[in-house]
Amino acid sequence: MILPNDFDNAKAYDGNGGFTPLPVGGHICKIIGARETKSRNGNDIVEVAFDIAEGGEFDGRFQDRFNSMRAQRADAKWPNGGMFRTGVLTIDGKTSGFFKGLITAIEESNPGYSFKATCDVNTMKGKTIGFNFGEEEYMGNDGKVHTSVKACYAVSVARVREGIDPPKKKEYKPRPGDMAAQGFTEVETPPDLPFD
Repeated sequence: MILPNDFDNAKAYDGNGGFTPLPVGGHICKIIGARETKSRNGNDIVEVAFDIAEGGEFDGRFQDRFNSMRAQRADAKWPNGGMFRTGVLTIDGKTSGFFKGLITAIEESNPGYSFKATCDVNTMKGKTIGFNFGEEEYMGNDGKVHTSVKACYAVSVARVREGIDPPKKKEYKPRPGDMAAQGFTEVETPPDLPFD
């Protein structure tokens, strides 16, 4: 076998895509893009794609991950870790606190910017913002509970610089459709299946 030319420079896959996990807490980010969309129920949603802008070794983290995925698949999407989604309204038709927090954080972090002047999510692109990241557990495809670090809510850049405590870890709670919630247990696969 002949090793590829870039073997020495390639990042080794370690189950985390070769990336060191992002620390929880506040991070200063730059908005790469934003769009309006709908939830499965037809509710208005704002999605913001962002990257770490001031984080030392974490600067450009999601762009690096995207470039790595794009090198493997032409249809790769921006990494979920670099996305923040919020509904515009609550279930009773009032402004969502997370949406108001997003707009307030962008306006406070970018003097002279007013979202209300245009109400155009495209004007968010290139703006600086803070996000408070926390740990969240989820059920993996392997039937095991895993932990990821996600942007939980938007804050001003000044608040990140002042120091902000990370959110409490969001623990996984089984839902009615989960195998464990239905009383099923994981079955070990016999090691000698005839697939050779």
